[in-house]
Amino acid sequence: MSDKRPGALVWEPPVLDIEGKQYELRKLGLTDLARLLAIVTSASKYIDRSLVTNADANAETLGTFLIDWLPHAFDEIVAFLASVIGLDPGRSDPKKRKDGSDPNEGTMRDPDVFPISALPVLIAKLCEHRNVVDFFAGTGAMTAGLKKLFGASRKPSTESNIATDGPTNTSEETD
Repeated sequence: MSDKRPGALVWEPPVLDIEGKQYELRKLGLTDLARLLAIVTSASKYIDRSLVTNADANAETLGTFLIDWLPHAFDEIVAFLASVIGLDPGRSDPKKRKDGSDPNEGTMRDPDVFPISALPVLIAKLCEHRNVVDFFAGTGAMTAGLKKLFGASRKPSTESNIATDGPTNTSEETD
């Protein structure tokens, strides 16, 4: 699907290169937003509310968030990141198979597939992802619009003029 914006020809997904193997980051949508919100919910008892409601949130703060809160929402973050590059996330508490092999072999949890050094590179690629950048650009404009809308409704109303108490020229007099 091509982008219809002026100057944009074709969407090129970011590519993550891990030891010569390339993984394209897929397009992101509402399901991904829901997954990120689930991560925030999972880590919420550890998160300073000001971080979550930060009006200056951008793609870089998303990357910082994913790294900072990885210990508190590890499985959710691994599952999200694995889905972005098309890898199986593996299991957090794997039991060895009967043949003694690792059930996480070939998954994102396998260091031969996804070494730890690839994590910050993947998160950086995610922060550069056009869907993420466009989302934060759009939310910035939306936030400014909402602040303007709701800011106007929070202004104190003007005081009533006592001289207008009672019937006016347009009021009907009742006797």
